[in-house]
Amino acid sequence: MSFLLIIVLIIITILLGKLAVKLGFSEVVGQLLAGVILGTSLLNWVQSTALIYLLAEIGIAMLMFHSGLSSDLKVMKQHIKASSAIAVFGVVVPVLVMPLAFVLLGYDLRVALFAGVVFAATSISITLAVLAEQKKLATSLGAIILSAAILDDVIALIAMTVFSVVLGGQLGLGGLVPLVAFTVGLLIKKYTLADYLGKGTTMAGKWFFYPIFFGSIGLTLALPSTSDKIIAIIIFSILAILTKLIGSFFGAKLSGLSSSVATAIGAGMVSRGEMALVIIQIGISSGIVSQNLSSEMIVTVMITTIVAPLIMKPLFKNIKKP
Repeated sequence: MSFLLIIVLIIITILLGKLAVKLGFSEVVGQLLAGVILGTSLLNWVQSTALIYLLAEIGIAMLMFHSGLSSDLKVMKQHIKASSAIAVFGVVVPVLVMPLAFVLLGYDLRVALFAGVVFAATSISITLAVLAEQKKLATSLGAIILSAAILDDVIALIAMTVFSVVLGGQLGLGGLVPLVAFTVGLLIKKYTLADYLGKGTTMAGKWFFYPIFFGSIGLTLALPSTSDKIIAIIIFSILAILTKLIGSFFGAKLSGLSSSVATAIGAGMVSRGEMALVIIQIGISSGIVSQNLSSEMIVTVMITTIVAPLIMKPLFKNIKKP
């Protein structure tokens, strides 16, 4: 029965992910909604079991391995000055502002600090999709944004790994494996074996492990518990968008880029998507944040993931050459 429910979760998650793309949204949004529909918030057909949790953890490792495998160090070196400034300011501003907002709204300091790490991340896949759609992937603009996104995700992953030891008091599978998987993917990229591993993990991830990971987050998302947190979620969402946009804009301007290009780059860094969800899951695994408290963060991540492409598309379209 448990395996049958996992198959149901995978099928519905994949279908809703594809539907979301058809409707112009991110696939991640559809996959999360599939879990919400099947889980405790609505139908309660599928419960989060130990097996689902284990498969989701494997999904996180594969996702981070593939991210490392997809990172091009040569391209990053070409734009290291701009991408480093964008990444650093794109991390520092949310790390400073988001915890302050959480504390002012009554959350304890540990949860508030964790929120800063969560919203320091950037979704590479969603930005990649919009860049490809606008035919900007092979341009300097695309290279700078992707390099900066990779760098700030590395910073966020390292911060989360340290965080899970210092505040979570442990470093289990959820804490260390994502960073190790990313590093392994990055290091073996130059070898022929990487092509075979990349194709294999992409196939297994896309049709099995990734839907389980994103769907499992939706399963445990307690929407009823967020009904009295709507104002807080709206505030968090606005700040999540503005902190990344302003921080990245400032970093781009310091690197000598024009205001229009800097704004487009800032927009390209807004989406938190899969990376923020990975960090939230690490936080839950490490005991830093509870399932209930993570709900507000997950909904905020979903909102940034929906809004980011809407901001990116017109700004990217107007950029001729950075």
